[in-house]
Amino acid sequence: MPRIWKSAYVTPIYKKGPRDQVDNYRPISKLCLFAKVLERIVYDQLYAALKHTLSFQQHGFVKGRSTTTNLILCTDYLSEHMSEPSQVDVVYIDYSKCFDRIDHLLLLHKIQSVGIRGNLYRWFTSYVQNRSQTVALNGYTSKAMPIPSGVPQGSLLGPLLFNIFVNDIIICFKYSKILLYADDMKILSPITSLESAYHLQEDLGRFENYCLYNKLDLNVSKCYICTYTRKTKPIIFRYTIKHIDITRVNTIRDLGVIFDSKLLFNKHIDNIINKASKALGFILRMSSDFNSIKTFKILYCAFVRSHLEYASQVWNPTYNIYSTRIERIQKKFLRYLQFRVKIFLPNYTTRCRKFHILPLYERRRIADLSFLINIANSTIDCPELLEQIRLQVPYASSRKPCKLYVPGVNTNYRQNSYLIRVSKCFNDVAKIQNVDLFNTSSRQLKRLLSNKFFVY
Repeated sequence: MPRIWKSAYVTPIYKKGPRDQVDNYRPISKLCLFAKVLERIVYDQLYAALKHTLSFQQHGFVKGRSTTTNLILCTDYLSEHMSEPSQVDVVYIDYSKCFDRIDHLLLLHKIQSVGIRGNLYRWFTSYVQNRSQTVALNGYTSKAMPIPSGVPQGSLLGPLLFNIFVNDIIICFKYSKILLYADDMKILSPITSLESAYHLQEDLGRFENYCLYNKLDLNVSKCYICTYTRKTKPIIFRYTIKHIDITRVNTIRDLGVIFDSKLLFNKHIDNIINKASKALGFILRMSSDFNSIKTFKILYCAFVRSHLEYASQVWNPTYNIYSTRIERIQKKFLRYLQFRVKIFLPNYTTRCRKFHILPLYERRRIADLSFLINIANSTIDCPELLEQIRLQVPYASSRKPCKLYVPGVNTNYRQNSYLIRVSKCFNDVAKIQNVDLFNTSSRQLKRLLSNKFFVY
């Protein structure tokens, strides 16, 4: 790897906190274009060869997986145990600059352990070592400084190398389940007695030793424990890392979604409504000179609706009161459009059809079903979800598509979990629409259900 291709220009971007502290800036790294072309060639071949070796628990930087697949698995696991009723203790792990502190010798050893040998191994040795970076800010540049550790920031291979490095982390956990999204990790363990709490602490001890051996620094002050349960008197255990008590919380933001200990998502819905309301108010104030309805719709979809739909498969409202509150945001926007074009439309449904915007509740339903179809067609690569989709095959042959089996449940927690909710929804749609789980694409489904609403 040519040395000049291993030089990076770093621009610090302010995040939050005091501006005189380096930790409050996010480094944005720019690499040589030719280096990225070479990396793309290597990445495509390497990813195809190694994908089957990557842990199914890792959802970051893996094609077909996302924050949504991670969170659905989490909520499904929680709802299953909370409906018993039981409790699940979840430890949320935070590292200190995980990507920047990966030891190069350890990384090369792990690269070798997955079967990379010979010339390719020697190329990776050259690729990760002897790298340098220059900080550029306000027209000034620093002198080039060596990078002693870490995967290359801003590179195409960096995320894959990180996944290879942490791929063996699962060996630490004998009693617990883990879910990863890049360096975001949560450890889930059902707690039925003090003994099972001690088992979770044992797993934390093995994980602490793993981090010590692999030179990963845990930021214990930002690690949290949350107990998910319906019990009035759950088992409260003092979990520790590095002999420091892990902070106990009742709500936590996980991959952009706010979880609460009762798994109700009320606070998350309040939060996204607040964000969307502020964004809509800003757009309406600043766009008074605009005349194009298309421009208004683009701004609304990009800056307002996106807040209301991120990972909706996870938190889709259980009660109509929350669905109604979410819908009010779009109702306000459509009333404004009606005012701008100087026409009278009697109700919300008519306005949606006039401006060709689906109601938010309908978009969430389509998102649920599209996600299900993508799982069944392996567009979404999540075996744990795929194995839970069960067909209800009729005794006699029939031309009608097979329904999905919906297990009997006796609690709202399980009733409203994604897979059970969407299986019921799919069966309802399949009764009146020609929808087949394996032969209908998500695009066809969206077109079919959208046309059903707009064509009346």
